[in-house]
Amino acid sequence: MSKKIKFVEGNQKNMAELLNYVFGDLVVYLTYDQLNAQIIDDTYDYKYKVKAYNNGSLKVIKYKENRKKSNISIHQNLSLYSAKENLLNLSEEELQKREQENRHRYIYQVRTKIKDYILNNHFDTFWTLTFDPKICDEAIEDEYRYEEMRKWLHKMRARHRRNSDEKFNYIAIPERHKSGQIHWHMLTGGLDVELIDSGKTYKKQKIYNCPDWEHGFTNVQLMRSKSKISSYVTKYITKDLLYSPVRKNKRKYWSSKGLSLPDVYGVSDDKVMDFMTDENGNPLKPNFSTDVCDIYLLKGKGS
Repeated sequence: MSKKIKFVEGNQKNMAELLNYVFGDLVVYLTYDQLNAQIIDDTYDYKYKVKAYNNGSLKVIKYKENRKKSNISIHQNLSLYSAKENLLNLSEEELQKREQENRHRYIYQVRTKIKDYILNNHFDTFWTLTFDPKICDEAIEDEYRYEEMRKWLHKMRARHRRNSDEKFNYIAIPERHKSGQIHWHMLTGGLDVELIDSGKTYKKQKIYNCPDWEHGFTNVQLMRSKSKISSYVTKYITKDLLYSPVRKNKRKYWSSKGLSLPDVYGVSDDKVMDFMTDENGNPLKPNFSTDVCDIYLLKGKGS
């Protein structure tokens, strides 16, 4: 679901990559403590996870309890055997609890992956696409709405390939309205498409319509904040969406091929993270905190 963590202690290349994200093209001289950290790594856990995005921004996750480094090559077979053995000994209630935990974990992983896609790739437009039952009698059916969205994306991809050499990025996620019907939210980047000024605005920003969508209404806006949009659309990645019997074993949302994920670094030593200070040299305050971790969102100095 995500890139493999690159641990910086004991790895000069990974250390240099991380510091390059932080300081950009500046010549970086490692401190004595940072230099020691890259020479030897005798730790079995890590405290920080750092996600480095293409736009220079960083997400630093500081865990309140250290995370164990996994070694699948050594323990994979034993772990699989132990897991199967443990499942046989669980009661029905315990199995159901385990299943719920796995589902919650999967939903979190999908949400995180989509957020990372949005933050790490080019997206410039945010869409809402709805269906008008007066235009399509079958529009109340979920399968119809999925299929029409699939065909519309195929048409847009084909047209884009004919007319442009630029990459067309997209992510399309359904939202189930209070009425029980779904409509679509979509982010696109690099798509050359006809947009018509609707004459309306939202928060002083123009709202456009797209005549290529023939099934109902459109609301198209230029991207304001990818961070806010990523949080907005991923809240619709729910248990109802991913585990609904509708479209079983079929796609529940769409994303274009070739979207990249951020590089991810694991850090054990606090001294490696001594760049996390404000202009007065005081430790940064987290943007978010949970029972598990503190989360810091910051811009790299080279961005």
